[in-house]
Amino acid sequence: MSLSSNAVVAKARAVFGRMLKPEDYNQLASKETVGDVFAYLKQTPRFEKTLASVNPQIIHRGQLENLMLKSVYEIFDSFRRFDFTESTGFFKYIVMRLEIEQIILAVQSVWCESTDEYIASLPLFVSKSASVDLAALGTSASLVEAAEILRPTPYFKAVGDLMMSSAESGSFDVGEFERRIYTQYYMRLLKAVDKEYKGTERKELRRLILRGVDMANVVTLYRYNAIFGTELSQIPLFEFKYRLSDTVIEQLVRLDSAEKIAAQLTEIGYRFEGEAPKTVELLTERISLDFFKKSLRLSQSSAAAYFALSECLSIELKNIKTLIEGTRYGMEGSRILELLVI
Repeated sequence: MSLSSNAVVAKARAVFGRMLKPEDYNQLASKETVGDVFAYLKQTPRFEKTLASVNPQIIHRGQLENLMLKSVYEIFDSFRRFDFTESTGFFKYIVMRLEIEQIILAVQSVWCESTDEYIASLPLFVSKSASVDLAALGTSASLVEAAEILRPTPYFKAVGDLMMSSAESGSFDVGEFERRIYTQYYMRLLKAVDKEYKGTERKELRRLILRGVDMANVVTLYRYNAIFGTELSQIPLFEFKYRLSDTVIEQLVRLDSAEKIAAQLTEIGYRFEGEAPKTVELLTERISLDFFKKSLRLSQSSAAAYFALSECLSIELKNIKTLIEGTRYGMEGSRILELLVI
């Protein structure tokens, strides 16, 4: 491994070391007000710079979440300027992921006629970096108009026909929209990995990416079948797989609890520490977090460290949102902790 790769891996581990620890989450879950949560975050190594000029008693929850999302973007932007290895190319896929998240929210707001709410929450830094006019997309008068805004971009190829047909039928399948746009994302990401990396590093990156896709498919299987009773052939799964063979998928779709699914996943090598959480979403996220942490500790690949860190930071942001919502609605601290991915 080159000196530059060594430096990138070391920096990724240093950033990970400043992330919130279990003891931080214990303290945060005990806070009685959202302002107290903000005040605690402001004192942590992870967020002291991000929140340095913020008054925790008056900042809006949406503003705080955007600041934290921006802090993740800035971490990887600093990597891009510091990194002279081929892994710097991963920065554009991190930006693309942020962009896709906003496209999904924008199109949902058009369909639900809640465009004012979308614009109020749109992170400006994402809008400035995006290849799509997100403000225009989120204020479209119809799915047809939104599709036309996406037409000059690669995204139209993935979801344009679905948006047009949905406008005609008056029925919009959000799950299928997400599956199509993320399928395109994973195809582009995997193609870049196969083109730019070789040997062990390529294998490691594909494993990191495809394990995440497996976990997304597990959640989709459970939601569509156990909750809605959808037939397996109609469930919008990603076509990419790592350990989820057709046989395993047929077994998983018959299971109706996180505990049973955890046992099945353990049999195919998806292990985790501790008891199975109560929800399938938490189960898959904890399995993934354990693996990303292990990758950050052991990997010698700057690109793998890059990817694993981005996923860990994404989970951290989700935890903070859960803490804020739980505190806001007066949830017991012990219950909040049960909902966190730690």
